[in-house]
Amino acid sequence: MAKLFAKKEIFKVRLSSIDPADLGEPATANEFLRRGMAYYARGIFNTAEADLRASIALDSAQIDAYYCLGMVLKALDRKQEATEAFNRVLLLISTSEVGKSTKNDMLSRLALGHMNMINQGDWNLEKIIWQRST
Repeated sequence: MAKLFAKKEIFKVRLSSIDPADLGEPATANEFLRRGMAYYARGIFNTAEADLRASIALDSAQIDAYYCLGMVLKALDRKQEATEAFNRVLLLISTSEVGKSTKNDMLSRLALGHMNMINQGDWNLEKIIWQRST
């Protein structure tokens, strides 16, 4: 009898370092974003904020940079500024030329959830998640 499923081989994958020091000096909006995210992952929030703001200064339509900035400001307990960054995410998504995408839909929900958590203490996304398309 033939096997229905072949056993998968699992290989160890070497992860790329997220050490900000290994990323070098950024020159583009995406490089500042990447390094800012690396600083955020390490809990170095003030430096992450500076890099994310530099990313936004180079490309003010960068949705991911605003979302990450919102996360950093939330971690720094700067609630009003975090809410403003998440609102910017929603604005950019609503005016995006890319249109409706799974990533933008997810970021919208996450941004709304974070704003609800900051302002209400609850994600409070039931209506959005469970609404049905007509």
